[in-house]
Amino acid sequence: MAEFAISSVVKTIGNLLTHEARFLRGVEGKVEDLQKELKLIQGLLRDADARVENDQAVGEWVAQLRDVAWHAEDIIEEYILRVAPKKEQYIVKAYRGLVAKCACLQVHAVGTEIDSLKSKISNLGTSMQAHGIKMVNEGERKRTRASASKRTYAHFEEDFFGREDSVQELVKELLKDGEQYRVITIWGMGGLGKTALARKVFTHDKVKNNFDGFAWACVSQEYHSKDILMEILVELVPDQREKVKEMMDDELFKALYEIQLKKRCIVVLDDIWAKEAWDSLQAAFPVKGTRSKLLITTRNREVAEHIDPYGLFHKPRFLSNEDSWDLLKKRVSLETKVMDANMKMLGDKLLKKCGGLPLAINVLGGLLADNKWETIYKDINLHFGDKSDIFRVLALSYDDLPQHLKPYFLYLGSFPENTEIPATKVLQMWIVEGFVSPNAYDEDVVEQYLMKFANRGMVRVRFTLSGKIKTCCLHNLMRDICICKAWQEKFLTVLENQQDNEIEDSSSSSMAMGVESTRKTRRLSLNMLMSDSQVRQKENTMLHLRTLMFFNSRECMWEQFEHIIINCKFLRVLKLEGMKGNLPESVGDLVHLRYLSLEGCMLKDLPQSMGNLVCMEYLDLQGLEHSKVNVPNVLWKMRRLRHLHLPKYFAENGQKNLRLDSLENLQTLRNFNPKYCNVNDLGKLTNLRKIIVSLQYGSYQLKIIPQLAHFTFKHLQSSSFEILNQIRSFTENELSNMSSYHLSCKLFIKGGIEKLPEYKNLPQQLRKLVLLDSQLKEDPMPTLEKLNDMVVLQLMNRAFVGKEMVCSAGGFPQLKHLVLHDLPNLEEWRVAEGAMPHLSKLGVSGCPKLKTVTISFLEMNICFSKTSIGSKLS
Repeated sequence: MAEFAISSVVKTIGNLLTHEARFLRGVEGKVEDLQKELKLIQGLLRDADARVENDQAVGEWVAQLRDVAWHAEDIIEEYILRVAPKKEQYIVKAYRGLVAKCACLQVHAVGTEIDSLKSKISNLGTSMQAHGIKMVNEGERKRTRASASKRTYAHFEEDFFGREDSVQELVKELLKDGEQYRVITIWGMGGLGKTALARKVFTHDKVKNNFDGFAWACVSQEYHSKDILMEILVELVPDQREKVKEMMDDELFKALYEIQLKKRCIVVLDDIWAKEAWDSLQAAFPVKGTRSKLLITTRNREVAEHIDPYGLFHKPRFLSNEDSWDLLKKRVSLETKVMDANMKMLGDKLLKKCGGLPLAINVLGGLLADNKWETIYKDINLHFGDKSDIFRVLALSYDDLPQHLKPYFLYLGSFPENTEIPATKVLQMWIVEGFVSPNAYDEDVVEQYLMKFANRGMVRVRFTLSGKIKTCCLHNLMRDICICKAWQEKFLTVLENQQDNEIEDSSSSSMAMGVESTRKTRRLSLNMLMSDSQVRQKENTMLHLRTLMFFNSRECMWEQFEHIIINCKFLRVLKLEGMKGNLPESVGDLVHLRYLSLEGCMLKDLPQSMGNLVCMEYLDLQGLEHSKVNVPNVLWKMRRLRHLHLPKYFAENGQKNLRLDSLENLQTLRNFNPKYCNVNDLGKLTNLRKIIVSLQYGSYQLKIIPQLAHFTFKHLQSSSFEILNQIRSFTENELSNMSSYHLSCKLFIKGGIEKLPEYKNLPQQLRKLVLLDSQLKEDPMPTLEKLNDMVVLQLMNRAFVGKEMVCSAGGFPQLKHLVLHDLPNLEEWRVAEGAMPHLSKLGVSGCPKLKTVTISFLEMNICFSKTSIGSKLS
């Protein structure tokens, strides 16, 4: 992690030398020398990072190097802030000499400070090398593994609840003859009960009766291949124990291989962490010509796929609330006792902390068995903190991550508990922070990293219907790990309201936090309400911030934080979720700002000074859902802007047309409104990948859709049209304006529709259609089912007011998601065999008169959402 911090500073200095060189005259050479010194020290840090946990001296040197690098970044950026205005402004002749003299003094002071920093870095490097730290090139990065006992928490897994269906499924697969699913893998995050499930399957009566040999070996992070092979072979042929002990490596491999061909064996390899571990054992396990089976447990799905990409992968689910209570009661010996209301209330809150994780519930039960429940509830962070068994077990997944992935994971801790974090938003934050290069921008980057975490059971991901990752979410306990590690690495500090409604540093756990008031914080996430006095207490720690995020701050006024935020001159990321009050003119002084999100803020007027924010790359001006915002015509100055979210609604009085034609780097444009923006500007945004057009002022605006069809969007991947008409109903001819739009698109239409056009007069690459309050009298299905690319269809809020709907055979060939909601007159719905062959989710609600539903595809695996049609099916 320290290497990442140094690397980040090196990258920042490089960018400043490239883009701000005119402001570094006089110290440019010294800055370049400093950058070279930092690059050299990176080689040592690749080795040092691996030793920090077990060597206090190395940890102190690493921390000092990180602080020196950050200090260097501070003084260079502060120098630019001081010098840039003077060099950019017209200077009257009478003052030129005075300004030049001041500039010389600044150059001398900064140069002296840079020399001092170079000397510190050099001395620290010398000390580290004398201590045995070696230079490691990028290509030679060592993959070190934390030393861990093979099983330090087996006593937590002795109780088993809520997994009987998993046991039956796995036993069934093990008993199958043939080579299908020769390898079965149970995978998931630490503490999920993988080993307990494997043990239950391994000792099942049907398994005992169908296999001839049984062996169990724990591999873990610190493994010795020969010892593992001997352990397995001794269990399979116990009468040859002494002979096995005398075998050479090649003899062990051969003997174990042959015994699995002769006998039907089941071998469990518990807790495999690395692909390398399997590679060292693989030759002992036959691939073909055997009835033997391998049962694997691992935290990492990538390891499972490496062992056998065609195997069966089983991920245990978290325990339900009912099963969690059953497990807790057994651990506390409460199965036959009656709990009072207070115990039930405390138990519910404590189990919420556990999040259905068996390991956590077992530990909690042990605590509650010997202590008052109120005491445990009050001190819950202590018992689940960084010194606890739970923390150590779960933290192994983080410790095992490659060094370059750790900052990406830690960044997720800045979001509030249980938040579904949008993948695209995380990617943009990573880019502006400098983690990911915008030149290599690709959503595959965020997918790749998030899947790395998901495959290790560290995050849960949700997918779009097209298979892309939509959101990710941290388990509560994994988030605690994330925040604590981020604090230890000085990467991020999180402050939020705790159960007692007092402000607490979420990263504190059981650490001594007395130093927090004086430490320099680089990133700060606030998920709480703060009084003026609390704000002032934290003021000194915020001056060096690069990232500041406010969540759930709907009761906070901008004025409360204005003086602090404006003093954070180095801010690159500013997220103000739900804050009240308008931004002041002084926000224009945050010239390093690259990411500004005003999502959910109660806004009215944005300041003219925003035009100074020329480094801006991501700008979200959506504000509160129904806020009408006045946006000054200065966005065209932000030429680096790649993602722009305009307000959903503009202030109708005084809003000038916005010029956007200079934003040639723009990739995402949300809420483009032709009433306040020039449609022809879109033709110059040649890098657009995603556009959402908002048409709120009647049917005449539909005429811009054919205009858009004539523009050349080489990179456009997604286009959406949100059409609102509350004055009168759309006519068939008006909606036919969309027929010439030949790109893949989504349509959201709210308002009356006299009649749908023929399917040929609708966009042929329409993938999603949402109709609200359309009041259609004719059945829309015969028209819509002919749109071959349709994936999602939602008919809602009286979209159809007729009595009967019919979906014919062959209709909706690509439809995956169908929602019928609030269709009060619908009485009968018939779906012919062969219709909707790919439907995977169906939601029906608010259809009180629906008497008959004839669906001929119920044998398919469909998820019924909010559906109460079971008794009406025929």
